[in-house]
Amino acid sequence: MLKICLYIICFSWVGFALSQNITDSKGKKQGEWYKLHPNSKVYMYKGQFKDDKPVGTFTYYYPSSKVKAIVKHNDKSNRSEAFFYHETGKLMSYGFYKNAKKDSVWMNFGPSGKISNTETYKNDSLDGKKTIFYVPEITTDQSKIVSAVHYFSNGKPHGEWIEYFNDKTIKSKGTYTDGNKTGVWESYHTTGAKMTMERYKSGVLHGWCYAFDATGKQIGKVYYYQGKRLQGKVLEARLANLKKLGIDPND
Repeated sequence: MLKICLYIICFSWVGFALSQNITDSKGKKQGEWYKLHPNSKVYMYKGQFKDDKPVGTFTYYYPSSKVKAIVKHNDKSNRSEAFFYHETGKLMSYGFYKNAKKDSVWMNFGPSGKISNTETYKNDSLDGKKTIFYVPEITTDQSKIVSAVHYFSNGKPHGEWIEYFNDKTIKSKGTYTDGNKTGVWESYHTTGAKMTMERYKSGVLHGWCYAFDATGKQIGKVYYYQGKRLQGKVLEARLANLKKLGIDPND
C-alpha cells in the first residue's frame, strides 16, 4: 500500500513538472512557467504564458526565497501593474508598464518605508517630472519634505531643475535644455543669500560668473568663454572686441 501511495505521489509530481515550461509547435511559451536561481532550488520567478505573452500574475524571488516583485499583467490590454519589494518585505517601487516598458508615474520607497521619489516615464525613459524627497533611514515621521524637482524629456534632463534645503528654502536652481545646462544657474547659502551665479551655454560655462558670501556681498568674479576661463590680457582683448561689436559678453 505504501509503495502504491509513493508511486501516486511521484507520478503526480512528474506530471506537474512536465506540465510546466512548455512551448507549442511554433516555439511559443504556453501555460505555467518557472525558472530557478543558478545552482539553487529557489524560484527566480513563477508565472503563466499564453502564446508567448505573460498573463496573470508573475512572482519574482530573491535567492533567499523572499518575494522580490509581483507583476500583474492585464490580459485585455498592454499594461502591467508592478510591485517591487525590499528583501525585508517593505514596498520598494510601484508603477506600471506599457508594452513591457515603464510608463506613467512610478513611486519609489526607501528601506524605512518612506517615499524617496516619484518619477514619470514614457517608453521606458524618464519623461516629465521627477520629485525627490528627504528620506531618513529610520523614522516614524511620515511627512514628505521635497529635496529636489527635476524635469526630463526622452530620458534627458530638460526644463526646470531645483534643489531644496530640508527647511524647504531653495538650495540651487537652473534650467536644462536637451540634457545640457543653459542660461543662469544660481545656488544659495542656508541663510537664503545667493552663493553663486553661473551662466551656461550648450552645457558649458559661458559669460560672467559670480560668488557671494553669506551676507550677499560679491567676493569673486570669473569670465568664461565656451567653457574656458579667460584671464589677463586675453580677457581684456576679448571684452574690448565684444564692446566694439556691441555684443553682450554673456551672449
